[in-house]
Amino acid sequence: MKRSFLAGLWAILALVLASFGFALQAEAAGAADIKEIVGFWHEEGVLDARSLIISGNGNYELYSRGGGAAYGTVQVAWEQHPDGTYSPWYNFYEADGTLWMGCAKSNESPQHDLWSGQDGALHFARNENNSATREGVTPESYLGIWGLGRCTIDISRDGDMYMATIKWAGSASESAVWTYPCTYDPYEAVLFCRGQGVKTDYVWDEKGEMTSLEAYTDGSCTLVMREGVLTWNDEKENLGDGMELLKSP
Repeated sequence: MKRSFLAGLWAILALVLASFGFALQAEAAGAADIKEIVGFWHEEGVLDARSLIISGNGNYELYSRGGGAAYGTVQVAWEQHPDGTYSPWYNFYEADGTLWMGCAKSNESPQHDLWSGQDGALHFARNENNSATREGVTPESYLGIWGLGRCTIDISRDGDMYMATIKWAGSASESAVWTYPCTYDPYEAVLFCRGQGVKTDYVWDEKGEMTSLEAYTDGSCTLVMREGVLTWNDEKENLGDGMELLKSP
């Protein structure tokens, strides 16, 4: 009876230790693992290469050359090995919950390649634009207030995300404000927002009374800082084309 009790106690202890070991591994990677694959990717080894954009909030967009688009989420999963250890994977789920692709996490920071499954049938590589000019650019480089004429951009940090508020005074009686929750791409060294930008128009009448109208809630943009100059690539209305903003002292 005593021997049976001890055997059961050891079994429970082993289970607790195994669970504790898994918890430590999960804590080491955790939700923050998504940071290592955030950014812009292109498909390798195929004629009709697709483009993949992964945001810091766990959403992804997949674009085909013909113009088709698919959307979904990325989640961290764990694969158990025969020796009882676990390794993290990035699982890509379509909007309906179907698993589209699973890729192992590498030791690179940030990760440069995504290979699907064990056979590597799908391969996405990071874009390598602006490789010469992105050196020295950090997330902190973007923080602050930038301006050019009637346009100002205020960029602040909100946890792992960044909030860009753009104000444009069209005239004495009209103005517009854009708010973009942005992700920082550590490889391209840019801030980007995909489909979550909100534009609000403001109008003042002759009595000085103001009315506001939410123009849209699906704006996208990329903010690029190079050599002390900030550019706003507005993908909804192209309003930022040709603008080069400087940071306020």
